[in-house]
Amino acid sequence: MENALQVQEYTLQLLEENAVSFSSFAEFRKFIIQKINYWILNDFDHLMYILYRIDVHEDKVRKLLKEHKGENAAEIIADLIIDRQKQKIETRKMFHFDKPSDISEEELW
Repeated sequence: MENALQVQEYTLQLLEENAVSFSSFAEFRKFIIQKINYWILNDFDHLMYILYRIDVHEDKVRKLLKEHKGENAAEIIADLIIDRQKQKIETRKMFHFDKPSDISEEELW
């Protein structure tokens, strides 16, 4: 559950959504899908910017959309965003370290 909350938190920060909360992960996913649908129809450049910012590769999006022709594009893109956020969380966990107590802030990089 902790990862689900982190995915929501990190994703909403990147989408610059501050005053939104969800009672379930499914509700969060639905919200993301609605945002993506809006951008597909009204502001495709902004969607591309968001995907770039979240680090979802355009080639991967194109490939999946081609493989899943006829399916809801916003759902596919939302799942890519969520998967990418999960990957980032796992990477942060792998490379997380606690600051040694005997080293000052000035000595750390």
